[in-house]
Amino acid sequence: MTILTKPLTSRQQQAEIRRSQILEMALRLFALHGFNGVSTKTLAQELGIAEGLIFHYFATKEDLLNAIIETRHSFFGDLTRILAQSKGLPAAEVLPGLARDWLATLRREAAITSVLFAEAQTNARVGEALQRLIENGVGRLAAYLDTRITAGELRPDLPLKTSAQMFFSSLMIFFVAHRNLPDAQWELQVAQFVEEMVSLWTQGAHT
Repeated sequence: MTILTKPLTSRQQQAEIRRSQILEMALRLFALHGFNGVSTKTLAQELGIAEGLIFHYFATKEDLLNAIIETRHSFFGDLTRILAQSKGLPAAEVLPGLARDWLATLRREAAITSVLFAEAQTNARVGEALQRLIENGVGRLAAYLDTRITAGELRPDLPLKTSAQMFFSSLMIFFVAHRNLPDAQWELQVAQFVEEMVSLWTQGAHT
């Protein structure tokens, strides 16, 4: 049975546009000045709206940051896209590209990435939201790895969740250690690291 959804009214469309504008501006300002360096008053001034309108959409500034984590950060949106395009392809072919693309995403969004991880250390609600996002990404990679077990490429006793967590953890550690490198050095380090890391990972995972 097809479920029909009602089209948004003009007022609802305007509300969605305004909410999106608030998220985009907050993302930009948090990346430039840090979460604690941006007040809702400053955000409202940059948008040219009343401060109270922000609280109409987001009860607190933490709720605003949570919404950014869930809807604007492309960490795992990119992951979902890459894995969807990689259906049926061997892990030895997919994982190097996934690692390079994910590191590129982290570097492209380095400022807001740093804000999110710093705030998650002291703000339980932000930490929980970020953890949900990470677990979602780990789950998606684990599901892909499971298909490669079924295909006979990876060993059947491979611990899927742990393997996916180790893969992402290695990339995060590399990013934190090398994020300030000039572009040319970054690219060289990424190429070497991805080749070595994926080689070690696949040696332990292959049948």
